[in-house]
Amino acid sequence: MSKSETPLRAERVKLFGDAVAAIALTLLILPLVDLVPEAIEKHEPAGEVISTNLMPFGSFLLSFFVIWRIWTVHHRLFDRVEVVDATVVRLNSLWLLCVVVLPFPAELVGAYGADRVVIALYVGVLLACSMTLAAMAIVLRRANPPGAAPDRTALEQLLGNAVCLALAFLLALVVPGAGYWPLLLLLVDGPVLALVRRRGRVQA
Repeated sequence: MSKSETPLRAERVKLFGDAVAAIALTLLILPLVDLVPEAIEKHEPAGEVISTNLMPFGSFLLSFFVIWRIWTVHHRLFDRVEVVDATVVRLNSLWLLCVVVLPFPAELVGAYGADRVVIALYVGVLLACSMTLAAMAIVLRRANPPGAAPDRTALEQLLGNAVCLALAFLLALVVPGAGYWPLLLLLVDGPVLALVRRRGRVQA
């Protein structure tokens, strides 16, 4: 860090991330809210509004869970950190960009379903978000003592998540009809990392 760069308190970075994630979560519901006046104008019954918009509802739930998950990871990333440098601030800005952009591909998912371009864009944004989190964890571990930096387990989880999303992105691009099923790889990184750690302890 150069002398002209003043360290920023990690708490401010974390709180700003909290606010952006909250706004992004709120934006997800707006397209569903807009369905109500449209249905009233067309005299559609409430049950039909839901049954004919299952894809937008599914997109909302999936995106809500995804943003909630990456927010919790981001929040824990700074739990033991007191100050951050300019590199972390820049990486955090990229993470914020990904979170702000995510409602757009989420809306495309609700409108276009399993279109391959939409899937690639959606998973690509998730991958970029995951990669920035992993990069921040690496920088924080290098710039801070062990007691004031993300632990090794958190870093491994972030790297595992990024690898799974990279594979999901590749499958979404090259496998016709894969749809959103490659995202199930996100359920695999935890058990795989646990198995690797267990085997490492046994071999040690």
